[in-house]
Amino acid sequence: MWRRMISVAALALAAVLPAAAQQEPQAQNWAFRLGVWYPSSSSVRNATTNFWVYFGAERYLPTIGTVSLDYSEGSDTNNKVRMFSLFVNSRQNYAPKLDLLAGLGIVNAKVTAAGVDRTRTRLGGTVGVAYALTPRVELQVRYQVGGFKEVNGFVATVNFSF
Repeated sequence: MWRRMISVAALALAAVLPAAAQQEPQAQNWAFRLGVWYPSSSSVRNATTNFWVYFGAERYLPTIGTVSLDYSEGSDTNNKVRMFSLFVNSRQNYAPKLDLLAGLGIVNAKVTAAGVDRTRTRLGGTVGVAYALTPRVELQVRYQVGGFKEVNGFVATVNFSF
């Protein structure tokens, strides 16, 4: 319970702080990302032992912010977890080449374990940092929550903008 309260407080703080500053428009409107997702729940990690893939796309809209749609999946012979995330994100420049990220949205996850399918859709969020390697390539490290343990975890991606 206390982890959930801390996660909600961190997301609320991360969403409020960038609103106080003026956000500069981005030169690139589209970005694609590819990376890995590492679940924070040990029972989820143990149930799906193979590689967790994470990929997505985002579009910058001047009146809304950055809207992103991401997909992640992990599985083994008996278990499978699939997740879609739709977030509206905010970005605040913290230092040269380093931005703070925060996003709120909807997370849909389907968990198949021991022949039982469970599908849940919940309010979710993400906080993290982005480091620009070049003007069109950046590394992102984020923590994502979705209101239930199957989708809480760390995300590391490489983003390509155009």
